[in-house]
Amino acid sequence: MEKKIDLVIKENIATIKLNDPENLNPLNKETAKKLLDILGSLREKADVKCIIITGSGRAFSAGGDLKLFKSGIEDGISGKVMDDLTKDLYKIALILRLFPKPVIAAVNGWAVGAGMNLALSCDFVIASEKAKFRQSFCKLALIPGFAGSILLSRQLTWQQATEMSFFGDTLSAEDLERLGLINAIVPSEKLEEFSLQWAHRLAKGPTLAYARTKKLFFEALSTPLEEHLENERQMQIKSAETEDFKKGVFALLEKKEPEFIGK
Repeated sequence: MEKKIDLVIKENIATIKLNDPENLNPLNKETAKKLLDILGSLREKADVKCIIITGSGRAFSAGGDLKLFKSGIEDGISGKVMDDLTKDLYKIALILRLFPKPVIAAVNGWAVGAGMNLALSCDFVIASEKAKFRQSFCKLALIPGFAGSILLSRQLTWQQATEMSFFGDTLSAEDLERLGLINAIVPSEKLEEFSLQWAHRLAKGPTLAYARTKKLFFEALSTPLEEHLENERQMQIKSAETEDFKKGVFALLEKKEPEFIGK
């Protein structure tokens, strides 16, 4: 199967576009492998300072491939199909949370199931006014996948998370904004422009400090407070030894904008 993902790198910004609009940009084995390969290559590119993930057509991503699930049922290998599918998909959820560069989800349309949780795995979610979201797993008698069980339970109240997961209702961008799950809603024709504006701001920032902040946020999910505070303190000491720290201090003293280099 053709790996339908586009990658464009311009001015320190890498834009990853899921590009299978006829099938609403499903997350299948081929897409997952390609996305892993792209993220791996971008991790090592020092000139790439920020990532945007978006979709083409009417969807950001409709999530799991129902045709694949149907085939697994007919062949009597549903468990194996799900096992094969989720191995790489779940790696992506973890990689995005620890990716050493800021990642923006520019949600252009439907974000369903794993597609919604792909967006929530990013650091920022910017949504078109036409974006629609759904935790559709319950419609298939599945649990919230692609890290949904931790993303929702950590970011929402128990009652909000269960309502979203048990009913699987369609939610608007405004609904998610009220819940604090997205950063901004913009007119559909302004989505790319607005996302690039944020990306350029982030690309000019202290990317090493961003990476360290994400690492600490992630570790805080499971580390006791006393231990985490010491980890945070040690990371702050390391951060004070960077070139970006020097640039930041002197720029503020001189009332200028700092020019960070990510070191």
